[in-house]
Amino acid sequence: MKEKKVTISAKGASIKQWTDLILELNLIKKAWHRYGVTVTIQTPELKKILAWGTKKYDAKEQWLKRSS
Repeated sequence: MKEKKVTISAKGASIKQWTDLILELNLIKKAWHRYGVTVTIQTPELKKILAWGTKKYDAKEQWLKRSS
């Protein structure tokens, strides 16, 4: 199948809005993968955005910090 390409430009978006957009696109990428679609995302500091936005919250660790 022929490769399809989309370019997204967000003028005037805040850093938080841009980060949210990248995280949403990553969720779409993961969901479509099971249907055989390979989506690639290219943006500056992609790994940093995904690492920050997909880290897991550890409630036990947070509770231990508060009780100290």
